[in-house]
Amino acid sequence: MTRPHIHGRFRTVPASKMLNALGESLEAIKREDGATDADLGAVLGKSDDAAARYRTGLAEMPVVSFLRGCREWDGRFANGVLALVGMKLSPLDANEGSDRQALTTLAALLAKKAAALQNDGIIDDKELDDMWPELEEAARDIDRLRHRRSMRLVSNN
Repeated sequence: MTRPHIHGRFRTVPASKMLNALGESLEAIKREDGATDADLGAVLGKSDDAAARYRTGLAEMPVVSFLRGCREWDGRFANGVLALVGMKLSPLDANEGSDRQALTTLAALLAKKAAALQNDGIIDDKELDDMWPELEEAARDIDRLRHRRSMRLVSNN
């Protein structure tokens, strides 16, 4: 039997796990932004009751609401669930920043990574949390360069 094409190299992910991942993202956004379920619902185009069901993983979100959440909160909202299927969300307007600043950001990440690997050769969860801001900034810089290259390839055709 051949591998199903829809799942590619990733195993099947239960819907309940996807709903929980999306709910965890909404819970984090609610906490970090000091938002209410009504605030979340306003962004998603749904009632506060519906937003609460999404946040607790008790309901499946319509695609339009999902895309509204992506537009408003980008990777904070979608990357947890997208990671389950080997993907991530990266805004197309990642053009902010400079090549010079990107080098400084990457160097800061490398310094933290080297320090984390120094003793035992692994990066534990605490060390990963410590380097997370630099990791996210470096990812934005890489996405900016990828977008710049893809736009150049499109304009050359």
